[in-house]
Amino acid sequence: MKLQRLSLKDQAADILRERIISGQIPAGSKLVEREVADLLGISRAPARDALMQLEKEGLVVSKLDARYVIELTERDIRELHAVRLVLERLAVDLATQHTSAHNRSAQVETLHMMEDAIARRDRTAFALADVEGHTLIWEQADNLHLKNTLHSMIGPIFMFMANSAELYDWEETYDLHRNLVECINSGDRSAALASIERHMENSCERSVGVFRVRHEETENNHRVEQMNSP
Repeated sequence: MKLQRLSLKDQAADILRERIISGQIPAGSKLVEREVADLLGISRAPARDALMQLEKEGLVVSKLDARYVIELTERDIRELHAVRLVLERLAVDLATQHTSAHNRSAQVETLHMMEDAIARRDRTAFALADVEGHTLIWEQADNLHLKNTLHSMIGPIFMFMANSAELYDWEETYDLHRNLVECINSGDRSAALASIERHMENSCERSVGVFRVRHEETENNHRVEQMNSP
């Protein structure tokens, strides 16, 4: 895969981000700068910059020997959601004060993207539309530091849920998004705040539930391997 346009770092980050979120690059995978460069047909400098960008977004973590795709524990999930709730409430509160025809149209378009992804059962497209929907709200809040902070912590949550999309109710997630968009577009701050609180509570409990299912599957697989080993 060769990248021809000018911003190699951004293109490389986009490709790696999509592959991580979709599960093509699984959690815990080692990301060696040289191998990433070879995979994308670019030099090591933009590959390194792309990995640094994903590290800022929380999708990649540095260890002594290399960078790795993040792996979340149940505690990580709960703590990330606790911080996210505070930040999302502020973003939603500010967003209701900056409604416009352009913003309303953009948000409705993300709902159409989610509907299309549900119809096609495309978990990657659904996750990306989910990310886009929240990103639009953060941009509408018109606070650069808030947006950057949310971007830096939200990646791991979306990655985790996108890789387990078959285990939760896509329609329920869509309904929560639709209600949130409607409340923000109406300019009703109280309703919008109540909506984002329901949304975050659902996201946290759903994520914890998925984590426990995945953890139990892993433990069962380990037990089977031990039983079958000589």
